[in-house]
Amino acid sequence: MEISIPAELLFAVAVALFCISLFYYSRILKRLLAVIRRPSFIWVLPMVGAIFLALGALFHFIPLAIYPQLDPSRTDQLMMICQNRTMEAGFFLLAGIIAIMAGWLYTRWTSR
Repeated sequence: MEISIPAELLFAVAVALFCISLFYYSRILKRLLAVIRRPSFIWVLPMVGAIFLALGALFHFIPLAIYPQLDPSRTDQLMMICQNRTMEAGFFLLAGIIAIMAGWLYTRWTSR
């Protein structure tokens, strides 16, 4: 199996930019909560989402070291790749849910 280096670099840059945008989202949400005088913990949620996103990217790159010498008859390698891909998808899902939950809570508080 061959690894596409440009595609992997593009993925890494995209994930890094999205993590940075979630950190900015967290800072802006903290300031907006101060404006509406509602001290809360929800400004931390996008930051936690960025951490989960970075962990998902880490689990994306772990199997890339195995791909060049991948032997389809070795089920332990295939199982490890499946486990890493499942962890990657789970962390990406958690990052998205947490970021959406923070925005939903803020919208709910300000629309009353």
